[in-house]
Amino acid sequence: MSLTQILLLLSLVFPFSAAQAGEAVRLDCLTRQNLLISFFKYHLTTMQWGKHFQIASGTHKNKTNNGLRYETFSFRNGDDLIYFPKSERYFIIYADQKKPERCVVEDSFTYPVVSLPRYSGKDDALS
Repeated sequence: MSLTQILLLLSLVFPFSAAQAGEAVRLDCLTRQNLLISFFKYHLTTMQWGKHFQIASGTHKNKTNNGLRYETFSFRNGDDLIYFPKSERYFIIYADQKKPERCVVEDSFTYPVVSLPRYSGKDDALS
């Protein structure tokens, strides 16, 4: 098999996709409307509402007693976001509460990759 045939086969098996920096979902929760959750590489997750911003590092994957898989994102302020991939449902447990609150997905999108110019420091030396 030639290299061209191998590349053609790989392009059919693994279709090319646009580069992306991360995924985001906008949630409407009863207590916090317009909650923006962003998922980035290296298990970094951010949560923003109003002028508030929190980060979570990593995720805990688990199963319910019925065998449903879910992921928990624990934010620095003590809030936990719970995501059920199969049903695509989100719940949030606020730091000062024990009962989960269901959130409704309003929108989801992909962040584009941004190429920033390289900083060499030489321009500052001329000033």
